[in-house]
Amino acid sequence: MESAIFGQALREYFRPKRYLPWVLLSVLCFVMAHYWHDLLSTATETDAYTNVASIFVYHILALASAIFTTAIISQEVEQKTIVYLLTRPVPRWKLLSIRYVASCIAVSSIGILCAVLASVGAYHGLSSNPLLFKDCLALIVGAFAYGALFLMVSLMFNRAMIICLLFAFGWETAVPNMPGQMYYLSIYSYLQGIAQHPSPGGNKLLALLSGAAGDNTLSATTSYVAMIGMVLVVVAAATWWFTNFEYLPREDAE
Repeated sequence: MESAIFGQALREYFRPKRYLPWVLLSVLCFVMAHYWHDLLSTATETDAYTNVASIFVYHILALASAIFTTAIISQEVEQKTIVYLLTRPVPRWKLLSIRYVASCIAVSSIGILCAVLASVGAYHGLSSNPLLFKDCLALIVGAFAYGALFLMVSLMFNRAMIICLLFAFGWETAVPNMPGQMYYLSIYSYLQGIAQHPSPGGNKLLALLSGAAGDNTLSATTSYVAMIGMVLVVVAAATWWFTNFEYLPREDAE
């Protein structure tokens, strides 16, 4: 039964009509990286990839996570299909965990596809990109971290998508650029600690857009430990919450 639920969730997330828009966004990353030198004549191939990855790829990852993760429960409630989901003979915590992992796989694949195409665009082919592997690892960690947080939000609040989007594009853009140690409160800062991107140099606008204007000194080891710990704690809290509270179809969803 568990494998059937997992397979069904994956098929739902990878439906062509649902996945195609993300493929188009990844192509946009390729185009931006390919023509980045035309925007900034002094940009190197590494600069082009780093800037596109930081400004576009990681925010696409957060957006995908917000959309896919809130669909696990919030969409079921709003579409009034939550009753059918909960009638399955599978413990609630296991049902939630399975669907969460499936959504993280889908989100990770979107992030990695965007990063790979950005690398191809920046380096004008399949040239060796020393930053790509670390970015792929960071994107996988980010999919699980954003997914855990957004899952908890979707269980606690109605219309959770609005909160998740505000976090993804408001909080995650502003906090890494704040002075002091505010960056400790941003998932994006930890992902940058894993990726270890080079500084954008003296361009203040690019530094702000890429979240590099702050004083982020996180190491890869610290970032991995913090994110893994955060995922385990938040997912455990989410499964407990889902097990102990009732979820009914929303009558005001339409």
